[in-house]
Amino acid sequence: MLNVNRRILISAPYESVRSYLRDLGEIAHYEPKVDSISVSSEGESAEAAGHFFGMPWHGTFRFDFEPDGGYRGVMLSGPLRRMECRMLIRPVNGGTILEHDEEYELPLFLRPLQPMVRRWLNHTLETELDVIKERAEALNRQLQLKVLDA
Repeated sequence: MLNVNRRILISAPYESVRSYLRDLGEIAHYEPKVDSISVSSEGESAEAAGHFFGMPWHGTFRFDFEPDGGYRGVMLSGPLRRMECRMLIRPVNGGTILEHDEEYELPLFLRPLQPMVRRWLNHTLETELDVIKERAEALNRQLQLKVLDA
């Protein structure tokens, strides 16, 4: 099992970060491995496609929203035996901490490349968290402007 994780401080209140993460359609904007996503009308599952370590993939995911405001996504069908991601958020002084974990069961042909895949995944997580930080902070600024205009 290959596990990667990162965390970041977002300079936005918990509710703004929670609202941003609840929009699963945004995954295609912040997740480098996802090129497109189609969320079900119930908002609890999605079809996604993209590239993993340069290889095209397509999968179906189930999403469970966590009490802390984050979510857990589990691949139900796709190219990997197991793939799971978790977003955990908690309010702190000065903003919100976002912790992101991903677990993969790599196919046999990728296991010898695991050190390179791990470095690549670490890079994608850093990119992902940077985009989430930027977009959640922008959402918070938009919400603040609406309050000021009211």
